Amino acid sequence: MGLSLEKHYREWIPASLFSYFLAGILSGCFLENFYPDLTLVWISVHAIIIIFLSLRERKSKKILFLSWGTIFFLFLAVCGYTKRSAPFLSESQIWKKGFQSKIETLLDEANIQNEAREISLGLVLGDAKNLSKDFKKKAKEGGILHLFAASGLHLGILIGCLFSLFKRMPFLGYSLPRILPVLLGFLYLAMLGFPISLARAWVFSTWILLQSLLFRRSRPTDLLLISAGILYLWDPDRSFGVSFLLSFGAVAGILLLLPSLKHCLPKIPEEKTILSRFLGFWRENLAVSTAAGLGTLPSLIYYFGSYSFGSLGLNLILVPVCGILLPLLYFSLLLQACSLSILAKPIWQIVVSLLEFLERTTLFWSELDLSLVHYYRGKTKFFALGIWTLFLLFLFLWKWIGAPQEEEDVELDLTLSETDPFVKRRGAASLSKNRIQDRTIPKFNRVCLSHSSFPAVLRKRIWILGFAFCFFFQVTLARSSYWIEIPPVFFGDKFSFVLQEERKLSLIGKCKYSSKIFYRSFGRDPELFCGDHLNTREIYIEHESCLQWISECVRRRKDLSLKYGGKDKPKIAGFENWIRVPKAKEFSLPTPAKKMIRFEVGKDSLIELGKSTKAGSGIILLLPRFNIPEDPRQWNRVRKQLGIGPGWKFIGSDELPGIPVL
Repeated sequence: MGLSLEKHYREWIPASLFSYFLAGILSGCFLENFYPDLTLVWISVHAIIIIFLSLRERKSKKILFLSWGTIFFLFLAVCGYTKRSAPFLSESQIWKKGFQSKIETLLDEANIQNEAREISLGLVLGDAKNLSKDFKKKAKEGGILHLFAASGLHLGILIGCLFSLFKRMPFLGYSLPRILPVLLGFLYLAMLGFPISLARAWVFSTWILLQSLLFRRSRPTDLLLISAGILYLWDPDRSFGVSFLLSFGAVAGILLLLPSLKHCLPKIPEEKTILSRFLGFWRENLAVSTAAGLGTLPSLIYYFGSYSFGSLGLNLILVPVCGILLPLLYFSLLLQACSLSILAKPIWQIVVSLLEFLERTTLFWSELDLSLVHYYRGKTKFFALGIWTLFLLFLFLWKWIGAPQEEEDVELDLTLSETDPFVKRRGAASLSKNRIQDRTIPKFNRVCLSHSSFPAVLRKRIWILGFAFCFFFQVTLARSSYWIEIPPVFFGDKFSFVLQEERKLSLIGKCKYSSKIFYRSFGRDPELFCGDHLNTREIYIEHESCLQWISECVRRRKDLSLKYGGKDKPKIAGFENWIRVPKAKEFSLPTPAKKMIRFEVGKDSLIELGKSTKAGSGIILLLPRFNIPEDPRQWNRVRKQLGIGPGWKFIGSDELPGIPVL
């Protein structure tokens, strides 16, 4: 059993002592960012381990290097190194502005305008700020915003194209075709302002380059730890930020989970036909997209409280398109910069067509609501992360169960070697070696290593079980976003407030002065306020500035009754279906048997207020006159004289509850 586990999971276990040293540093950094109270405890434990190991004759070098890495983190923290930012970071922002200005000039010379120009800038500069607000929102919902962020996809395509070009130049030899793309990639990294995700990709590429030059190969975990450690030592201040976690999460998912996910998908026939190659291409892309999505899921849920499950389909379409689009875009910009606009013109036509396809596909996907965005709030976040952990555990075990057979590989080699005497002798020697090793392995372990007892039909169809479990976990992750009670929606500030009644959503006041609370509520989780699972049938607002925050609700819910309580209904787009009604004064609070009455000093009648508050209980929201403050405590002292019942209490706008946990 132990040999079987070591064989199937060796790629998940670091082999380099340098990796263990960096793992110690990263563990300290992780605790400092997420669990600061445990940092000193963790360091103390490793200090004890170092003392204990120093007293033993036989020492575990891996544990020792891990402990020394943790102690070294303490040294960095004491010296203040952990707060240091990357060198040349401020200067690179000037380079980025100059590079952006140059790209804009080249696009203007090529007459690339409107959306095609915005998307081109987003792809080349890796910055979603150049996109329109509407397209950026739809790209985020579709899960393709990573295409417009400087990432490993951009650098990988650039370095891959340069390597393919340079290796076809014999005079460059063996080393230069591998060194030149990395150097040019670093120049591209500097021109974009050293974004953390692109820096990760460049460190990856550089480390792989060194391996190819020295004819060595690192395990995936070594590659991840070494890249993360180098990046942390280069820029500690931005490490373990959102970009850092998303970037490493995606590549960790691809490197570690991809082999397991492939066992969840049906195998493609080995015949080299057009159909088999086409199916193999999409199978590979499906597995890669799913693995990357699983790697980024915890960070997206923890920081943003949402995940787009429909992004898998959109990525399957647009990532291969970008694999064609980006090289053509880079090449056309290069020709344009070299004043070869005649040669660049036909390439620009292809680029514009692909840009239009990217834009239309994204908009089409959003209009059909295929993004399947699910929002996680409160305890649902941790519940979803628990399901995600179980999913990873299943994939860990599934890699062992669905692993290819060692015996079958040997038989295949022998069959292929019948035409070559040298290979035949090598195959016979390999088979003899395997038989010798087989005699040294206990019987129970030998059974675990061999899957030959499984029928061939069962081995071919065993993927059905894996596919069913993978699909089950994905559906459970999506549905878990609804497995929690929606908190009462009642919050606000001195300018406006939001109230969710039984069948009505009200936005009271001028929302333009409360953009912060609306961004943190409606901007992050519109599903919380007007999702399909709610019983909301009516929306009431009093100012046109509130329309932008509920536009998503109005777009998705066609069965809503829209009511406007302002003076005159604005004659702007979006208010055609709104019905003007009198300004609301009384509201039902989420607390049972309680109401809220809004009282504007100097405008509303005290006599009418007394009549409305003789019985029952609730609160009276005091709205003062302009630049004349009012103290709710003084109003509460004289409420009996005003004829207000004992169950009522005056409050100020600053006493409204805060935003619910999202």
